[in-house]
Amino acid sequence: MKKLLFTLLFLSTVSILADQPAVLSPRHLQGTGPISVDYLVYSQPYDLSFAGYGVMIYGEHGGWACDDFVLDNDYYIDEIYVYMMWTTEQASMMNLVISEDNIGDWDPNTNIDVWSETVPCTNTFTGDNQWGFDIYEIHCIISADAYPELTAGVHYYFEVQADIGVNYAMLFSGNFVGDYCWFDYNGSGSYTRSDIVFGTDMDMFFDFWGEPVNALESGTWGSIKTLF
Repeated sequence: MKKLLFTLLFLSTVSILADQPAVLSPRHLQGTGPISVDYLVYSQPYDLSFAGYGVMIYGEHGGWACDDFVLDNDYYIDEIYVYMMWTTEQASMMNLVISEDNIGDWDPNTNIDVWSETVPCTNTFTGDNQWGFDIYEIHCIISADAYPELTAGVHYYFEVQADIGVNYAMLFSGNFVGDYCWFDYNGSGSYTRSDIVFGTDMDMFFDFWGEPVNALESGTWGSIKTLF
């Protein structure tokens, strides 16, 4: 409860730009077709026992959250899961960005966006609650013409915002791996590290599902060969 109160008190002191729209990069990579078999590509798994903080990341507030990841293979991503607590309205769309740490400084403020989309989502109650709020699994479904194509060994950041207006939504995050989450908690367009905002390291709960790039290419070539 103290952590939630600290979060709410801290965020109430910042200047909120209520009319600032979400800004997404126009660049994204095109997918090659429907994925037939999903793999769990990357996971920072949800675990109630590691629940740490709630952060406002809804559109009218201008807030974003992001966390880094590295993949062990080249993948197309078609589904993303995050975890939220809603107080009233539930978002039906999420703003998602994947950016690359192209200069190796471990700072998302200097990244290059490699993919961004506003995608539909479904909300499923997990059966858990924290600080009096129900926790929902948010399933984001990416369309086949907009799959991000990501490369093994590249240091990426996953950036997320709920695409709704005045609803107070909080990102469900936890302190369980030990690297940094980053937050644009006041809509300034600049990310601040979690230990500076909250005084501790934090991680985001999120899962990526998809398929290895070579698996899609092989499947496509196999389909072509059946025509001869």
